[in-house]
Amino acid sequence: MSLFSKLFKDEKAEKAATDLLKGLFSGVLKEEPAQTAPENTFADQAPVQHVQQTAAPAAAPSGFSWGETMPAEENQFNYPGTYVEYFDGIFRTEFPAYVTSHTPGYGGRSTVFTLTAGGQTALTVELLSENSSSVKLRENCAKRGIPYLRFYYDHHGWWNTRSYVIARTRAALGL
Repeated sequence: MSLFSKLFKDEKAEKAATDLLKGLFSGVLKEEPAQTAPENTFADQAPVQHVQQTAAPAAAPSGFSWGETMPAEENQFNYPGTYVEYFDGIFRTEFPAYVTSHTPGYGGRSTVFTLTAGGQTALTVELLSENSSSVKLRENCAKRGIPYLRFYYDHHGWWNTRSYVIARTRAALGL
């Protein structure tokens, strides 16, 4: 009996948790060239500046989508557009079975994506600042039984790599 089977009585939830962990740790051991991240600004419509690739400094090892050095993989900081466009592109290309829309969130400091299928909300994704303490949307989703994810667009050392966003989204959708 695995740890997840003890934690989750539901096989679907157990499989989703197992798949998420496999996805999270699949890239941990890869060594990739590092880049320096541009300074992030709040304006979500400001294009992200491209950065030059540099040699990796001797630093603590990075994780799947976090660390001091920018992964070579596409992420919100090396994407040639805004972080809203970055997430929108991932959701539309990787999850074409879902209709994707987005609106400004509470107070205008966040963006809320909704993925729907068959007229039903399948997932709500909130992009917000690490300084936000808002939990209203998360609580509303929990009350309505709608899966919820949040990604921080300005957390230092957190890159939101494409594979990380896809893995978390797949797990939240139960795929």
